[in-house]
Amino acid sequence: MYKRKLLVLIISLCTVNTSWATDRKIVDRQTAQYLQQGKYIGSFILLPSFDIAETYNSNIFYTDKINKSNPPKSSYATHYKPGIALQSDWNRHSLGFKFDADIAQYVTLPDQTNYNDFHTLLKSKLDVVRDSYFDGTIAYNSIHENRFSPDQTLGKGPTLYDNAFVDAFYTHKFNRISLNTGINATDFSYQDVPTDGGEPLKMSSRNHREYLPSVRVGYEIQPGYEAFVKFLYKQAQYDTKVFTNGLGTAYDRNSTGYNFLGGMAFDLTDLLSADISFGYLQRSYVDPQLKNISGINGFINLKWRPTMLTTISGKLSRDINETTQSGVSGVLATGFGLDIDHELLRNVHLMAGGSFSNNGYQGYVVGSSNQKNRVDNMLSFNVGAKYMLNRYFSSDISYNYQNRDTNYKGSGYQGDTIMLNIRGQY
Repeated sequence: MYKRKLLVLIISLCTVNTSWATDRKIVDRQTAQYLQQGKYIGSFILLPSFDIAETYNSNIFYTDKINKSNPPKSSYATHYKPGIALQSDWNRHSLGFKFDADIAQYVTLPDQTNYNDFHTLLKSKLDVVRDSYFDGTIAYNSIHENRFSPDQTLGKGPTLYDNAFVDAFYTHKFNRISLNTGINATDFSYQDVPTDGGEPLKMSSRNHREYLPSVRVGYEIQPGYEAFVKFLYKQAQYDTKVFTNGLGTAYDRNSTGYNFLGGMAFDLTDLLSADISFGYLQRSYVDPQLKNISGINGFINLKWRPTMLTTISGKLSRDINETTQSGVSGVLATGFGLDIDHELLRNVHLMAGGSFSNNGYQGYVVGSSNQKNRVDNMLSFNVGAKYMLNRYFSSDISYNYQNRDTNYKGSGYQGDTIMLNIRGQY
């Protein structure tokens, strides 16, 4: 009886979704007058934009309020964000380029807070036959590390680094079976950071490359439902031993590991799409002082549209992150996020969201008074609204709250950020 009710519910959802999808197309046509149109250059579309954002941050260095010697400092800042995209408009194959920047100018201690971030991306797709194609990405970013990172607490300014990314994948579908396989490689190049003491933080010892080949095999149970298994292998290669926080004990952080996952993918047209997987991951480190990490992990990505005007997106992940903490091999991070977008009017959108992350450091920080593994619980939420005057101009305002609760004294923080952004685009 229960199975029969469940089947009726699924069929009714699919039936409702068919008519709802038609209504959704009508709404999309109504809002098209506010979308960026760009300019055709041959068979490409040029999409330029420029944002100016004014922000207020109540804790620019993300310090703990109990730290009397270095209490939280607030500041206003102006962000200049030019951007440009070039996208092909071909019947087959595709090629796209994107560039954007974030030039941040702070009022308080600009020599310690200003940064210039640049992002570039080249993405391509080569169609072979129907449902079979090659796709690849090349990206180069010159960016900064967030000041709340535990790996740069003594730096006078933000940690700057370059990030180069390349991937190549092939996707092929035959009957109900699909195959996706390829590799991505990422290069990290850090700059040393000055300190008040004179000796710079040797952040360049963090320079390394990560290789991540993977293979995914899926089976279509019925249209919109696919079961799959996925295997990933990861190798991290560092140029030298890595100094703790750029100054302390150096460790050989070269490592290898794997992640085996199994799951389901759903795609019920415009109503619901999801990708759910669970599995087991493992990481082994060359340095005998760093213990190996293993455990259950998984990923969930969900998009649900309960009405024509509301979109709810959720995600859940559990993975291993790199760190430079003394005696700590890695960070087992479990994160959850939820975002809601509601179309109040055709040109007015309301947004809200939040996230929570539990970061478990595998191995206690040597030299600390806490002789136990560090655990950080990070919470954030945000609300905002966007107003589109026309397809050329828009503005949005947002509020963001962040909090880190940790069992390591003096390492927590909380902060508020308010932003007003004005955007021009063509």
